[in-house]
Amino acid sequence: MPVGNDFLAQLKKVRVVKSTITRTVRDLMADFQNAKIVIPDYQRTFVWDSPKQCRFIESIFMDIPIPPLFFLEKFSNETGEKIFEIIDGVQRVTTFGNFLNGTLKLSGLGNLPELNQTAFPTLEPSISSVFWERQINIIIIESDTQPEIQFEVFGRLNLGSVSLNAQELRNCMFHGDFNKFLIHCSGITIYRKILEPFPKFRQVKEGKPDKNRMLDVELILRFFSLYESYKPEQNQYEEARGETLNAYMRERIKNNSSEDGSISKYKKKEELESLLQKVVLMIQMTFNGNQFKNFSVKKDKEDKADFSSSLNQAVFDTQMLGFADYSIADIEGKTKVIYNAFLDLCSYNRNFIDAVSRSTSSKLNERLTIWKNKLNLIMENPQPYLEKLEQKQQHFNSDPSCSSSGQTIETIDEADFVDGKLYHRANTPSKQISPKISPNTGVKFFVDGQEHDIGNVNDTMKYVIDAYLINRIKDDNDAITRLADLEFIGTSAQMSSKVKRIKTFRSLHLENSNSEELYIDMSGSDNQNLENLKCITSLFSFMSDFRLIS
Repeated sequence: MPVGNDFLAQLKKVRVVKSTITRTVRDLMADFQNAKIVIPDYQRTFVWDSPKQCRFIESIFMDIPIPPLFFLEKFSNETGEKIFEIIDGVQRVTTFGNFLNGTLKLSGLGNLPELNQTAFPTLEPSISSVFWERQINIIIIESDTQPEIQFEVFGRLNLGSVSLNAQELRNCMFHGDFNKFLIHCSGITIYRKILEPFPKFRQVKEGKPDKNRMLDVELILRFFSLYESYKPEQNQYEEARGETLNAYMRERIKNNSSEDGSISKYKKKEELESLLQKVVLMIQMTFNGNQFKNFSVKKDKEDKADFSSSLNQAVFDTQMLGFADYSIADIEGKTKVIYNAFLDLCSYNRNFIDAVSRSTSSKLNERLTIWKNKLNLIMENPQPYLEKLEQKQQHFNSDPSCSSSGQTIETIDEADFVDGKLYHRANTPSKQISPKISPNTGVKFFVDGQEHDIGNVNDTMKYVIDAYLINRIKDDNDAITRLADLEFIGTSAQMSSKVKRIKTFRSLHLENSNSEELYIDMSGSDNQNLENLKCITSLFSFMSDFRLIS
């Protein structure tokens, strides 16, 4: 396709408007002292140690070319005067200030050892004037550059020498009332409290780089933007990507205070703050220190099931958005059940496990649908869950041994309770990890207090029979006889007389009273096979809650 005038027009839209100037150290620092050049909030961290500062000052004396400083042209909200924000060069400008005010005493200089152990205020005027007059190159990104392109410039600079992370860039590009509101929310006491278990939110030692700057703010932005992106008619959220957060910030600036007096499509800041405080309190009540962590089961020489130590943003989305539509009163008395339900999903539901550990940005709706369905079931009828949890606690307190392996179960989180017996989650007989669902042909069903999503009808039948039926009736001759009376179940000879395609037979790994292996006929249509499955589950009281959802 030839490049023509359309390309030239597009080029004008994305062009970076910039200018290049040269300033002396004297003029540069004078403007810095007069607040014409400013360090924005997102650039407050100073990380250069003393040796690095000294080498930089030596380079200036030696007139070694240094990379240009990058400034962003802005206008002061208070005075309307033009100011320049430093977007690349904070370490260098701060080092200038430290040297000029005497804070930095030079040492370790190899090329100019005469300057070792000196501070700028003690230098002879003839020497200090040399430093004052050194030339510094500056590139100014002018305000005429489109905001989206400014963000692109910062992002590309960030790949090189500028150490701005994504939220610091947003803090710069989308500054204003809403950005200040996000920063305010990040300081809410209860929010700081639930972040305490995670080392990445602790203050780093002086002089050490902080890789997680403003992550606490970004998580709040993530919650608000996803919450307000929800489309109830489609039961869909926007994907949890950086572009989603950027677009939300841009729209907030445009729509939060409509000039024509129309009502904004976004919630007021007061409503969002109230929502955040409510949800965070619910998280604290329910997860009690294990919030935002993934839980996994590992079967090895020593069975283990435990929470990860790091914050999982996919779990953050799930827990925060899952509680958003409930009140504190809704979960009172149910927090332990909700906590245990989360452990079950992380232990046995393949779709949920994948959605919080792989391709997490694109699987937001998948994991939230599973979690919300589980919460709805608990809210509708919590009693069976409460009773089972109480029985598990009693058995654990009495004898914390796994009925399968005989090993001691270290914590109650690792324990599961099935058919009156206590098991380690790695050995629970009726709750193997479910197969992965195919998004186009999935079967949803409910059984034994849990909702499942399985990829297709055959996999659904296989999973229900293997996980919930065979182990429970393998030693019950009467139950096996009832099962064998069904017309689609029988021995190999019986099945062959009815259906010619042997490949459609599937062994049940059960034997009738004559020690003949039993098979199930899977040759029917999807609807027929599902009807057969319902027929099987109706025979046994322990599967009385089985129902197809879709």
